[in-house]
Amino acid sequence: MISRTPFFNQTVIVAGILNLILSCGLSLGFISSFLEQNAERNHLRFSSDVQKSIEIAGEIAFLPSIVIIPLLMQKKGRKIAIYATTLPLLLSWLISYDTKNVGTIITVNILHNVALGGAVATSSIIISEYCDPNYRATFLMLETAMMSLGILISHISGMLSCWGLISSVGILTTLTPLIATYFSPESPYWLTSQGHIIKAKECFYNLRGAHESALNELDDLLTTQKRKLQQMVIKPIRRLNLREKVVDYLKSLLKADFLKPLSTMILLFSFVGFSGENVVSNYSFRHVFNLANGKYIGTIILDVMTLICSLTACVLIQIIKRKTLFLFTGSFSLVFLAMTMILLILQSFEMFAKDYLWLVLSFITGFIMFMSLGTSALPFSILGELFPMSYKGIGSSLTCAYLWAFGNSILKWIPTLTAHIGVYGLLLLTLLSMSAILYVVNNVLPETHSKSLSEINELMKMSNCVVESKLEDNNTFDNLMLFIDV
Repeated sequence: MISRTPFFNQTVIVAGILNLILSCGLSLGFISSFLEQNAERNHLRFSSDVQKSIEIAGEIAFLPSIVIIPLLMQKKGRKIAIYATTLPLLLSWLISYDTKNVGTIITVNILHNVALGGAVATSSIIISEYCDPNYRATFLMLETAMMSLGILISHISGMLSCWGLISSVGILTTLTPLIATYFSPESPYWLTSQGHIIKAKECFYNLRGAHESALNELDDLLTTQKRKLQQMVIKPIRRLNLREKVVDYLKSLLKADFLKPLSTMILLFSFVGFSGENVVSNYSFRHVFNLANGKYIGTIILDVMTLICSLTACVLIQIIKRKTLFLFTGSFSLVFLAMTMILLILQSFEMFAKDYLWLVLSFITGFIMFMSLGTSALPFSILGELFPMSYKGIGSSLTCAYLWAFGNSILKWIPTLTAHIGVYGLLLLTLLSMSAILYVVNNVLPETHSKSLSEINELMKMSNCVVESKLEDNNTFDNLMLFIDV
């Protein structure tokens, strides 16, 4: 019989989340492979307009998902959020077995994007709250590796037209998080924020044990919640109408506790978005392989390289601190991007022979490798750590919405910018933008390595809350029944 140690309990819930991410990776590869090959085995043909309609339907489903599911997570708990993310994905895989018309593939793509939006917006938060700070970094970095693995499996299966295999693996990888979540406790952080202190302690001991560092983290968590309740007690109590509630909530979003982590996350995702990593890589490999199925081989090579780099990052994150790893990989990415730009400029002046174009590809490959070694994955990992408990839902929603909007804007503007300023001009603009962002990130990003979420929140706070700093524990407050479950 397996001993259910705290680490085992953490591993169970993380395994469920990672399988959910793996299934989302499968869904991304499934749709793209299916559309590219036009499902020849099923005798389906999709025009460019139909393919565009399928993609738009997915985006329309993705946007509400990254808003609704995080808010549901904030209100009803982390386990409900996992169910809300996983069940649409399970249904999509069941439907995908019989993809015989446009309506079916649109339905599958909609359900896939509902799950993808929920997973992107909530998975990092859930892992951060369930895991010990010593393991949290590796578990969070594995999310990117699982996404890459899912895309790789689906691309290989798609190249062989094994659509049923992808659906079967998809079902298995969605059943796992459902089972793991059912047998796992609720997040002690969420329970504490709702005032369920006794139950939160039980769940915390179940997940972390009772060693010194765990007890210190629990004490910090309870102290933080106690201070929030103290502030609520000393405020005058009055009934607010709907308009006043909305205004009060919007005012709370203008506080430094929310704006500072939000602006930090926007900077991090802007750095990744400006890199144009996917565009550069796909463009490069598409023009290198000219044999039959060449584009699929190039895509698979890129997937394998990304997977290897993501797994390597899981090791590096245990050795190198988060901020250091981001600055290190980001800086070397800029170096390779600068070398690529210089060679393209020399080529435009006919000072660089075409026989050495492999050198350009090598620099682009180096750029992609360093991005995959940490720069691309770290913002998603840090997303679950920076926002205070009361802002995790809305913070995650706004951050992911920005990432989607920014990424789509970059993709749409790239052809226009390239036509006006050329490829080397575009690379120069990208290089300057990324360098400026990296400089600012170096000054504002806190180091979260091996720190509890409470400690990270303290690092992110602005020292302008005089009332909170002066509040002290007192026996009278402890005697109130605010900390007791009803």
